[in-house]
Amino acid sequence: VKSVHALRNGGVIVEMESESLASWLRDSVGRALLESQFDTAVSFRKHTSALVLQYLPIQMQIENDRFLRRVEEENNLPANSLATIRWIKPPLRRTPGQQKA
Repeated sequence: VKSVHALRNGGVIVEMESESLASWLRDSVGRALLESQFDTAVSFRKHTSALVLQYLPIQMQIENDRFLRRVEEENNLPANSLATIRWIKPPLRRTPGQQKA
């Protein structure tokens, strides 16, 4: 365990030392072992972070389901590590002739 943070709502955030240990805890065996150490129910939530890309060409088809998987492949990211994508400024609000967003 790398760090433990107690939350005001009674929850706890546990940061693991490695991805392999975090994966093991998400597995049914690791999860059961962890849950057996607590008197209450344990819930797991994935942490997501926002990533902002500036000056992305607007002709890119980010709405296409395959787009995120292609970005992961081309950047050697784990499969399904990118959850969602959207334009910050809706396409309807773009100026005429705008090339990047």
